[in-house]
Amino acid sequence: MNTTSDIYFASVLHYLEALGLSKQFCLEQIDFAQFSALPKGTRIPFRYYHAILELGKQRCQDSLFGFHLGQDIRTADYGVLGYLIESSCDLAAAIDTLLQYDSLVADIGTAQFSSEGDTASICWTPNQLCSEQVVLRNMTAWVAVVRRLLDPSLTPSRLLFVHNFSAQEQERLSEWFGCQVIAGATVNQIDFPHDYLQVQFSSDNPFMHQALTQLSQKQLADIQAVQSVSQRVLSILMSKHDLQGVNQERVAQALNLTPRTLQRKLKHEQCSFADLRDEERKRRYELLMNQHSLGTIAALLGFNEQSSFNRAFKRWYGCAPKDYRAKQVTR
Repeated sequence: MNTTSDIYFASVLHYLEALGLSKQFCLEQIDFAQFSALPKGTRIPFRYYHAILELGKQRCQDSLFGFHLGQDIRTADYGVLGYLIESSCDLAAAIDTLLQYDSLVADIGTAQFSSEGDTASICWTPNQLCSEQVVLRNMTAWVAVVRRLLDPSLTPSRLLFVHNFSAQEQERLSEWFGCQVIAGATVNQIDFPHDYLQVQFSSDNPFMHQALTQLSQKQLADIQAVQSVSQRVLSILMSKHDLQGVNQERVAQALNLTPRTLQRKLKHEQCSFADLRDEERKRRYELLMNQHSLGTIAALLGFNEQSSFNRAFKRWYGCAPKDYRAKQVTR
């Protein structure tokens, strides 16, 4: 479904408020002023979570915003899952809990655990192309939570990130994590000593853990029972070879809905067809940018005119396509 919990999203707003940026200002900047009026427990579409992290990066002029945000994580930011992890008996049980119920916090990726010899690993694969800020917060928060529950001096053996970082950024990451950080890897992964798995939690509470497990199971079932129209639309868009000629009418027909009904259902999920198509266009651009000319990419993304593509691109990245490519080359 590519959503986050409202609590997890709100924790970013609280962090930005502490830095002097008002909640209302931030929400207006990402066109999500209606967040304050949403019922408690509403799932937040991923694009707003992505947008608030990018806003933090820009306003704070902090290329490692997600990293610093991740360090500030609190148990409460994870909602029920945070307290469920806290009540686990040891790190092995906590990781098992994380793997089962991570989507309660954000169903934007999949975590997998593996071990080989003296090394254990958690690998995180996003459901869609996530920015480095999303990945940085996710990976950093996991380490920060474990340190808070077990020992502040605990360090992983190695961290791998798919995204690239400057030498200075990589040095800052290595200093905080206390281990080698590899950028431009094929996976996002945390390696740590296998012995850590047996470290006991002082907050171990089996009775609380059992009760919270039952609550987590119910919440997860409720989330999975909700059939997201927006996700169905995204699935159709992602299945297309290219986006030429793809419009709301054709997608509505594929879903056996009238265009008006599709529009109404998407509005109920706080999005529109244009939003979802824009999200898919941006995702595809990231994959195509080094394979084709800008003109070819614009056509494959369904833009009839180069000027329309240029306007969309500036909305995505805040600069012209050629300027963005130049930055990527020099980075």
